[in-house]
Amino acid sequence: MSIGESQAPKKTGLMELILQSQGSQFVIPVYQRNYTWTTGKEVKQYFEDLKAVLSGQYTKHFMGIMIYLDTPISFSSREFSVIDGQQRLTTTFLLLYAVKEIMISKGMTQEANALNNQYLTNPYAVDKLKYKLKPLVADDEVYQKIVTGDIAGITETKSNVYKNYIWLKENIEKLLGQFSLNDILMAMNKLYIVCVPISQDDYPQKIFESINATGAKLTASDLIRNFMLMPILSDKQEEFYAKYWKRLEELLTSDSKKLEAFFRLYLAAKNRTLPNKTAVYNIFVDCFNKNKDILGIEGIFKDIVKYAEYYYTIYKQDIKSIDNKIRDSVREFRYILSEMPAPLFMELYSLTQKGLVTLEQFNTIMSMTNTYLIRRALCGLDTSDITRLFPSLLNDIINECNKDYSKLIDSFKRNLVNKNKGNSMEMPDDVKLYNSVINANMYNLRITVRMFFDKLELSDNPAPVDLSALSIEHLMPQTPTQEWYKALGVDEETYQRNLHRLGNLTLATKPDNSKMSNKVWQYKNEILASTSHLKINEAILKKDKWTINDIDERTKSLIQKIKELYPYFELAGDAVVKYPIYIDANNILATGKFYEDDGSVEIDEGSMLNTKYETASAYPDIEDMRQELLSEGIIGETESGLCFLKNYIVYPHSANSTALSATASLLLHGSRNGWDCWLLESGKPIKSNKILKKKFS
Repeated sequence: MSIGESQAPKKTGLMELILQSQGSQFVIPVYQRNYTWTTGKEVKQYFEDLKAVLSGQYTKHFMGIMIYLDTPISFSSREFSVIDGQQRLTTTFLLLYAVKEIMISKGMTQEANALNNQYLTNPYAVDKLKYKLKPLVADDEVYQKIVTGDIAGITETKSNVYKNYIWLKENIEKLLGQFSLNDILMAMNKLYIVCVPISQDDYPQKIFESINATGAKLTASDLIRNFMLMPILSDKQEEFYAKYWKRLEELLTSDSKKLEAFFRLYLAAKNRTLPNKTAVYNIFVDCFNKNKDILGIEGIFKDIVKYAEYYYTIYKQDIKSIDNKIRDSVREFRYILSEMPAPLFMELYSLTQKGLVTLEQFNTIMSMTNTYLIRRALCGLDTSDITRLFPSLLNDIINECNKDYSKLIDSFKRNLVNKNKGNSMEMPDDVKLYNSVINANMYNLRITVRMFFDKLELSDNPAPVDLSALSIEHLMPQTPTQEWYKALGVDEETYQRNLHRLGNLTLATKPDNSKMSNKVWQYKNEILASTSHLKINEAILKKDKWTINDIDERTKSLIQKIKELYPYFELAGDAVVKYPIYIDANNILATGKFYEDDGSVEIDEGSMLNTKYETASAYPDIEDMRQELLSEGIIGETESGLCFLKNYIVYPHSANSTALSATASLLLHGSRNGWDCWLLESGKPIKSNKILKKKFS
């Protein structure tokens, strides 16, 4: 057999496979999942199968398939990188070490040495290949203690490696009245597998993906880790894993689902469009292949870690250690704690590190983003409407600036505010803010209200205030008494209508909040006076009674404060041109707007989607997009069929392109030319507008 040539699959006993691997080592690569078998389930079943063979119930028992990448190391040694079967293989070695330990305890020195030299170690190998199994890095410390017989030195007793070893040893000892250790080892060889050695030519990553597609579903981050590490020899795998992947986990999390969310944001920053959740891995592979010749694998690892550091700075770093030029904006943003602006923030922060954007500019962008998000939250606007906004916003401002970042702030205002006037992603102006807040139930938005109250207190109060000791208090209590109804002279309906208005909410210490409860105004006022250092309550303390009119006036006053603390901004005299467009085809009617500045398309609420097709599987991207929009409540079933439940903007995937075809394909299903499908108000296809066609050609 030539080097790199695949071997045919073969049926073999587990013990025979290990015996015949002299000079070689089974390696559990770092990209594999943790060793997860437990004594309550898988290990117990493994042992029950062994007992069935011992008792003669089975003459042999099939344990499954083991697939490994066979890589020559030297003329006399090979590395078997286990792609499938690591749980079963690791358990087998733990069982063998348990047998060896029992042999030693019974004075069976020769037998123990024979077991060790033939099955557990490579006696003539260099240190690197001394042991026939190299476990996952995470399990290696405990495993080495078992290998050397230092069981008493194991401190990580919650490890599955440790727990399973102890359980196996105890249960083998229980069998010894009926069977010998030799019987047990002979029975182990009647547990057989189908062994599938492969080479690099067999595309091990594809095999790995295919295998894991049928089991517990791998996350995109699992697949990305495997994809990047699998082609690298094991020594470099461990080096890169320790240097980069572990660093990534230290900065963010070891939770693979949360890492998947980070990679989605990372790709949004790099590609300037937010990938569908189901497409993260495939899009990463495309991005990797585009950049590997430029950056190399290590360069891409470094880039990922850099962006993780930017994310860490914005979302997780100790606020006291953040540069004071951006500290206040970061602190305020963490109250909001939205993932949506992350692609924008990460990319702009990377530009600050390159000296292309100042920290002052970054701070201004973050502060304006905070204002945008807070105004929308106070108006009760749906966050799903702006899920895909920020990557596109990033694309627009990067293209507009064209490396001249002196234009950054104006470009940001233009593309965030001016462009989105009147659509579902708008920044509410002062009139809309007032109309939305004046009579609204703001207690439902108390997290945002609390953020505003805290900022108001800190901006007005020169004295230090322990905000953590405060909570939101209803001045007119949530549980009214007859005294309150009498004092106010209102019915229950009027009372409830005003109860949760902004003007009826304030801050109080938590003990005072409990004391006040639903007591009469004079009593509540006295308690509030005991914490008179709070500026937010100064005007309230002057009131000898609390009325609906007071609530109304205070609501207006607080709305004015919102306007001052979170001021509306736009670029004067800079309107974005948009064209009304529609689709009327295949009994599907959809309307929308085409934005001239960047080629994006806004689909209007009520627009219909085609559901009468036979080849859904031929267009998985469209199906994935529809499923995501369904889950976000952007589209849904109505009496008219599947429709958009709110306006929704789709952005182009690259500069000088449009979202016309993407939206037409989404609505009509299948591959569509949007220049033909979308019609202008005149009834002519949008391609008839030669100026637009030329601009985006």
